Amino acid sequence: MIAGCSKKNNPGPSASSDSYLPITSGSTWTYNDVTGGSTSQLTLTMTGSTTVFGGKTYYTTKSVSSAKGTNTGYLYSANHSYAMRAVAGTTGIVLELQLGNDAQNAGYTWTTIPSDNGSVNGVPAQFVNTIKEKNITKVVNGKTFNNVIHTQAILQYDLGTGFQDVAVYDIYLAKGVGMIENDTSVSGTPYEVQTITGYTIK
Repeated sequence: MIAGCSKKNNPGPSASSDSYLPITSGSTWTYNDVTGGSTSQLTLTMTGSTTVFGGKTYYTTKSVSSAKGTNTGYLYSANHSYAMRAVAGTTGIVLELQLGNDAQNAGYTWTTIPSDNGSVNGVPAQFVNTIKEKNITKVVNGKTFNNVIHTQAILQYDLGTGFQDVAVYDIYLAKGVGMIENDTSVSGTPYEVQTITGYTIK
């Protein structure tokens, strides 16, 4: 759901910002994206512009990928809460994915809707979000990141018999860096893995 681009900075825990999701204009990230056995590079750049959805201000991103083309997305970073509105993989569906909350402890769970009207393709939907781990160390592509929050977001549909799990997103945010990994599975099958390879925080 996310892409990244940057000048060649080696990933690591030494970025200057204290945010778990830096949104400063010109900040960029590079990700290795593996989808269905195919690998491509995803690039994400903060454009410096903002957009309001539901009374909340989101920061506009531009993502570029040889596999997915160029897309516009939006990051939310306020009140210790982090989220992203973007196209989900190659589906063309726009979802708002919760990325974490740095004011809550591991085990904290909250429910959100993935779209403005609470449905996906006309089907009632919700995200059940849980902070699985906090203040952990995680190695991604050989680099060690400290102060990492691991959030799991479970997308559920109600097809008439109650909400059932459809997709699971495991997101890792590193303090001062942003998203370092996003693992997605659909119906219990691995679908996409995005791992950071470089970044520049302005």
